[in-house]
Amino acid sequence: MSDPDLLVSGTAVLHFFEAAAEACRLRTWGLSMAQGARLATVIGPLWVLLRNARTVGQLCGELADNFDLYTNVAMVGVERVNQGALVSWTTTTAQHESELQMAEFALSVIVSEVRGHMPRGWMPAAALFRHARPVGSLALHKAVFGSDLRFNQDRNALLLDEATLDTPIKSRSAAGRALVSRVIRLEEGHREKHVARDVEAVVRSLMPYTSCTIGEISRALDLASRTLQLRLQQEGTSFTQIHDAVRADLASKYLRYSDLNAAQIAEILGYATPTSFSRSFRRWNGQSLREQRRQASQP
Repeated sequence: MSDPDLLVSGTAVLHFFEAAAEACRLRTWGLSMAQGARLATVIGPLWVLLRNARTVGQLCGELADNFDLYTNVAMVGVERVNQGALVSWTTTTAQHESELQMAEFALSVIVSEVRGHMPRGWMPAAALFRHARPVGSLALHKAVFGSDLRFNQDRNALLLDEATLDTPIKSRSAAGRALVSRVIRLEEGHREKHVARDVEAVVRSLMPYTSCTIGEISRALDLASRTLQLRLQQEGTSFTQIHDAVRADLASKYLRYSDLNAAQIAEILGYATPTSFSRSFRRWNGQSLREQRRQASQP
């Protein structure tokens, strides 16, 4: 307990958040834990780099680019859309079966950081969640995220408009930013680069919108398909394994924690028909979709 550099299992933390919410019988446990929490206390030294960004948009981008310095069990992404940008958070494959509590905690902490640079009363344009709408009051959700709450979505994300993204960071220091950037780059030079993680991040981002072929992922990562395959092979995996693992992970979460039906989940995961999705699900889990959903509905 006295070692500030002791690494904690991210999977154990995910499990703890869910177990604590259940033990306390508090659906908003993650949101409640986030009240008063700041990004600096969560990500440590990386926060210094973010505080020296030029704009809120750059702050979000650098959080996404460097989040793997903090943990390898979750990912932050930024995707430009017509209304501004989606800042997303998701667990990586093969972590705890539920990310509900941690997703709400993480998005709330990001909102708090952005709010610190915005005029009083600011709210994100919208908040998106993979899980279903909670039973009962949404008062705390609305107090944190505003009135535009969207459940059963293809990701956990905050929608930030262009005005928010362009807001300057008043406390930035060019000298401080240069120093921290050098430290970050030095750290990157000593850590292993895992292309498999980058592939998973892109697959998770693109899956609801494209067929996610290896050609598309290669173009997104600016790598030749053959080079990508060789590097994945060196890491003991393949594109097919990663693609299949992401599908299996998302399928389980949607079935357990959303109100989407099998056809809707199949469409998000890129299946041509619900039947092909059902066959894959049985291969992954040894049981049918109906059996899985029946188990999930039991207390």
